[in-house]
Amino acid sequence: MTWISPSSRNQTPKPPDAMAPEPTLFLVDDTFADDLKQAMERAGRLLSVRARTVDEIRDRLLGAGFAGNVVEQTTTRLSELGLLDDLEFAREWVRQRALARNLGPRALKAELAAKGVSREVAEEALARAGLDEEALAREAASRWVRKVAGRPLGEQAFKLQQMLLRKGFSHEAAEAGVKAVLPPEGWD
Repeated sequence: MTWISPSSRNQTPKPPDAMAPEPTLFLVDDTFADDLKQAMERAGRLLSVRARTVDEIRDRLLGAGFAGNVVEQTTTRLSELGLLDDLEFAREWVRQRALARNLGPRALKAELAAKGVSREVAEEALARAGLDEEALAREAASRWVRKVAGRPLGEQAFKLQQMLLRKGFSHEAAEAGVKAVLPPEGWD
Protein backbone atom coordinates (compact mmCIF):
# COMPACT_ATOMS: atom_id res chain seq x y z
CA MET A 1 0.00 0.00 0.00
CA THR A 2 1.17 3.49 -0.86
CA TRP A 3 0.12 6.98 0.16
CA ILE A 4 -0.27 9.33 -2.80
CA SER A 5 -0.82 13.05 -2.76
CA PRO A 6 -1.90 14.96 -5.88
CA SER A 7 0.82 17.51 -5.13
CA SER A 8 3.46 15.51 -3.32
CA ARG A 9 6.46 17.30 -4.85
CA ASN A 10 8.79 19.21 -2.60
CA GLN A 11 7.87 22.81 -3.09
CA THR A 12 9.25 25.96 -1.53
CA PRO A 13 7.11 27.08 1.39
CA LYS A 14 4.72 29.92 0.81
CA PRO A 15 3.91 32.64 3.31
CA PRO A 16 1.16 31.52 5.74
CA ASP A 17 -1.46 33.83 4.22
CA ALA A 18 -0.87 32.40 0.71
CA MET A 19 -0.70 28.72 1.68
CA ALA A 20 -3.11 26.41 -0.03
CA PRO A 21 -4.97 23.80 1.96
CA GLU A 22 -3.10 20.56 2.47
CA PRO A 23 -3.68 18.08 -0.35
CA THR A 24 -5.79 15.06 0.34
CA LEU A 25 -3.88 11.84 0.74
CA PHE A 26 -5.32 8.71 -0.80
CA LEU A 27 -4.52 5.20 0.30
CA VAL A 28 -4.00 3.26 -2.89
CA ASP A 29 -2.70 -0.15 -3.73
CA ASP A 30 0.58 -0.63 -5.53
CA THR A 31 -1.18 -1.53 -8.78
CA PHE A 32 -2.84 1.89 -8.89
CA ALA A 33 0.47 3.58 -8.11
CA ASP A 34 2.17 1.63 -10.90
CA ASP A 35 -0.62 2.47 -13.34
CA LEU A 36 -0.40 6.12 -12.33
CA LYS A 37 3.36 6.12 -12.90
CA GLN A 38 2.93 4.51 -16.33
CA ALA A 39 0.18 6.96 -17.27
CA MET A 40 2.36 9.92 -16.23
CA GLU A 41 5.22 8.56 -18.31
CA ARG A 42 2.96 8.04 -21.33
CA ALA A 43 1.55 11.54 -20.97
CA GLY A 44 5.07 12.92 -20.63
CA ARG A 45 6.08 11.28 -23.90
CA LEU A 46 3.01 12.73 -25.62
CA LEU A 47 3.72 16.19 -24.25
CA SER A 48 7.35 16.00 -25.30
CA VAL A 49 6.22 15.90 -28.94
CA ARG A 50 3.89 18.91 -28.74
CA ALA A 51 1.57 20.72 -26.37
CA ARG A 52 -1.80 19.06 -25.94
CA THR A 53 -5.14 19.77 -24.34
CA VAL A 54 -6.53 18.00 -21.30
CA ASP A 55 -9.05 16.21 -23.54
CA GLU A 56 -6.34 15.04 -25.94
CA ILE A 57 -4.29 13.53 -23.10
CA ARG A 58 -7.41 12.03 -21.54
CA ASP A 59 -8.46 10.42 -24.84
CA ARG A 60 -4.98 9.07 -25.56
CA LEU A 61 -4.61 7.57 -22.08
CA LEU A 62 -8.07 6.02 -22.14
CA GLY A 63 -7.30 4.67 -25.62
CA ALA A 64 -4.11 3.10 -24.21
CA GLY A 65 -6.22 1.15 -21.71
CA PHE A 66 -5.71 3.12 -18.50
CA ALA A 67 -8.59 3.19 -16.01
CA GLY A 68 -10.68 6.34 -15.74
CA ASN A 69 -9.56 7.15 -12.19
CA VAL A 70 -5.89 6.81 -13.21
CA VAL A 71 -6.47 9.11 -16.18
CA GLU A 72 -8.25 11.72 -14.08
CA GLN A 73 -5.51 11.65 -11.44
CA THR A 74 -2.88 11.99 -14.19
CA THR A 75 -4.55 14.95 -15.92
CA THR A 76 -5.13 16.65 -12.56
CA ARG A 77 -1.48 16.29 -11.60
CA LEU A 78 -0.24 17.47 -14.99
CA SER A 79 -2.50 20.52 -14.72
CA GLU A 80 -1.17 21.25 -11.21
CA LEU A 81 2.37 21.09 -12.59
CA GLY A 82 1.45 23.49 -15.40
CA LEU A 83 2.14 20.92 -18.10
CA LEU A 84 -1.50 20.84 -19.23
CA ASP A 85 -3.06 24.26 -19.73
CA ASP A 86 -5.88 24.59 -22.23
CA LEU A 87 -5.69 28.38 -22.26
CA GLU A 88 -1.98 28.44 -23.05
CA PHE A 89 -2.50 25.72 -25.69
CA ALA A 90 -5.33 27.74 -27.27
CA ARG A 91 -3.29 30.97 -27.27
CA GLU A 92 -0.38 29.28 -29.05
CA TRP A 93 -2.72 27.48 -31.47
CA VAL A 94 -4.44 30.75 -32.41
CA ARG A 95 -1.13 32.53 -32.91
CA GLN A 96 0.29 29.82 -35.16
CA ARG A 97 -2.79 28.90 -37.16
CA ALA A 98 -4.06 32.42 -37.82
CA LEU A 99 -0.82 33.40 -39.51
CA ALA A 100 0.30 30.14 -41.11
CA ARG A 101 -3.07 28.96 -42.42
CA ASN A 102 -4.91 32.28 -42.98
CA LEU A 103 -7.73 31.22 -40.68
CA GLY A 104 -10.39 33.49 -39.26
CA PRO A 105 -11.82 33.39 -35.74
CA ARG A 106 -14.71 31.04 -36.53
CA ALA A 107 -12.37 28.44 -38.05
CA LEU A 108 -9.96 28.77 -35.14
CA LYS A 109 -12.80 28.26 -32.63
CA ALA A 110 -13.94 25.18 -34.53
CA GLU A 111 -10.43 23.71 -34.54
CA LEU A 112 -10.03 24.37 -30.82
CA ALA A 113 -13.42 22.79 -30.13
CA ALA A 114 -12.29 19.69 -32.03
CA LYS A 115 -9.24 19.59 -29.73
CA GLY A 116 -11.51 19.66 -26.68
CA VAL A 117 -11.03 23.31 -25.72
CA SER A 118 -14.14 24.92 -24.23
CA ARG A 119 -15.83 27.80 -26.02
CA GLU A 120 -14.98 30.21 -23.18
CA VAL A 121 -11.28 29.33 -23.26
CA ALA A 122 -11.21 29.62 -27.07
CA GLU A 123 -12.85 33.04 -26.96
CA GLU A 124 -10.45 34.22 -24.27
CA ALA A 125 -7.46 32.99 -26.31
CA LEU A 126 -8.74 34.86 -29.37
CA ALA A 127 -9.30 38.01 -27.32
CA ARG A 128 -5.82 37.83 -25.82
CA ALA A 129 -4.24 37.21 -29.22
CA GLY A 130 -5.47 40.61 -30.35
CA LEU A 131 -5.83 39.53 -33.96
CA ASP A 132 -7.11 42.12 -36.41
CA GLU A 133 -9.62 40.03 -38.37
CA GLU A 134 -9.94 42.52 -41.22
CA ALA A 135 -6.15 42.80 -41.63
CA LEU A 136 -5.89 39.00 -41.73
CA ALA A 137 -8.70 38.86 -44.29
CA ARG A 138 -6.98 41.48 -46.46
CA GLU A 139 -3.72 39.55 -46.29
CA ALA A 140 -5.45 36.28 -47.19
CA ALA A 141 -7.36 37.91 -50.05
CA SER A 142 -4.15 39.37 -51.46
CA ARG A 143 -2.65 35.87 -51.49
CA TRP A 144 -5.67 34.31 -53.18
CA VAL A 145 -6.52 37.00 -55.74
CA ARG A 146 -4.23 35.33 -58.30
CA LYS A 147 -6.41 32.19 -58.18
CA VAL A 148 -9.41 34.10 -59.51
CA ALA A 149 -7.61 36.66 -61.68
CA GLY A 150 -8.84 35.35 -65.06
CA ARG A 151 -12.54 35.73 -64.20
CA PRO A 152 -14.90 38.71 -64.51
CA LEU A 153 -14.66 41.15 -61.58
CA GLY A 154 -18.05 40.22 -60.12
CA GLU A 155 -17.13 36.55 -60.11
CA GLN A 156 -13.70 37.33 -58.63
CA ALA A 157 -15.34 39.21 -55.77
CA PHE A 158 -17.82 36.39 -55.13
CA LYS A 159 -15.12 33.67 -55.22
CA LEU A 160 -12.76 35.61 -52.95
CA GLN A 161 -15.52 36.32 -50.47
CA GLN A 162 -16.51 32.64 -50.43
CA MET A 163 -12.89 31.60 -49.86
CA LEU A 164 -12.63 33.97 -46.92
CA LEU A 165 -15.93 32.82 -45.43
CA ARG A 166 -14.83 29.17 -45.69
CA LYS A 167 -11.64 30.08 -43.85
CA GLY A 168 -13.69 31.36 -40.92
CA PHE A 169 -13.79 35.10 -41.49
CA SER A 170 -16.92 37.13 -40.73
CA HIS A 171 -18.93 38.65 -43.60
CA GLU A 172 -17.63 42.11 -42.70
CA ALA A 173 -13.98 41.00 -42.69
CA ALA A 174 -14.45 39.04 -45.94
CA GLU A 175 -15.98 42.09 -47.60
CA ALA A 176 -13.11 44.27 -46.36
CA GLY A 177 -10.62 41.75 -47.74
CA VAL A 178 -12.31 41.73 -51.15
CA LYS A 179 -12.52 45.53 -51.28
CA ALA A 180 -8.83 45.78 -50.44
CA VAL A 181 -7.65 43.72 -53.42
CA LEU A 182 -10.21 44.38 -56.18
CA PRO A 183 -11.00 47.62 -57.99
CA PRO A 184 -14.26 49.33 -56.96
CA GLU A 185 -16.25 48.01 -59.93
CA GLY A 186 -15.75 44.42 -58.67
CA TRP A 187 -17.17 45.01 -55.19
CA ASP A 188 -20.77 44.28 -55.96
